[in-house]
Amino acid sequence: MLYIETPECILCALESRTQELKKLGINDINAYTQITMHISNLIPRGRTPLFIESFELVTKILNNDDPHANEKKELEDTASLIISRIINDAGNDITRYFEIAAAANSVDVPMRDYQFDINDFVNKLLEEAVWLGTSREELIKLLGGVKDIGYIVDNSGEFQVDALLIRKLIDLGLRVTVYARGLPYEVDVTANYVSRVLGDRVRVTSTGNRYPVFYNRGLWRDLSMHELIISKGVGNFEAYLESGLRLKVLFLFRAKCGPMIRLLRVPKNSPVVYLRDDK
Repeated sequence: MLYIETPECILCALESRTQELKKLGINDINAYTQITMHISNLIPRGRTPLFIESFELVTKILNNDDPHANEKKELEDTASLIISRIINDAGNDITRYFEIAAAANSVDVPMRDYQFDINDFVNKLLEEAVWLGTSREELIKLLGGVKDIGYIVDNSGEFQVDALLIRKLIDLGLRVTVYARGLPYEVDVTANYVSRVLGDRVRVTSTGNRYPVFYNRGLWRDLSMHELIISKGVGNFEAYLESGLRLKVLFLFRAKCGPMIRLLRVPKNSPVVYLRDDK
């Protein structure tokens, strides 16, 4: 599987990267020509290389390996201010923390049919999720039957919510391994940053590159050892579908794009808690 919907995903990559260049202050037409041609050449390789390698070109055009660094800091700082609000809402209900982690996935770079607004991130953080393949009661039962979990993180800002959920899982007596990209990609957190925030309470595993965890074959054996994987974000979900892996994965994300909405049959931009048991 190269794309969920080929035309939509290709257009999304093109619009995302051109909007990204605009947002980062690039007005040189040669840069837009370069990125468009590069995307055209990447199309046969599939969705994940299309997005990763086109972002790599953005960093070269800007001569900046982490062009969203300031934005990521702003997102993290903003999210840290509302942690108490999340705790007050969720209390001791572990399933509510999962819902809020899915709702927090509003964070993203500009993309087709979706524009991130930090005010939406704050104001819509406590929205209820659509539950697919599981329910609150079934999730509680599932967590009670496992001891080892892999947690794949995604964007900055929402990572503050992830860190909160990860600590809650540890408090339940679960072993948690956190997986993150080794190099900067869009507004995603990196493994080094995750290690600094979570300290020695978890084992942090890096991809060593910009690619998502599910796309790194060298990590497939490690992933298969976990009784449950928790995966954040649409990009990680799509990378899983592309990989052909057969794991038990609980996906937490917002359905931001047309293909995702049609695939899952959920309302646009709704938070989703989706369990796939492909083992």
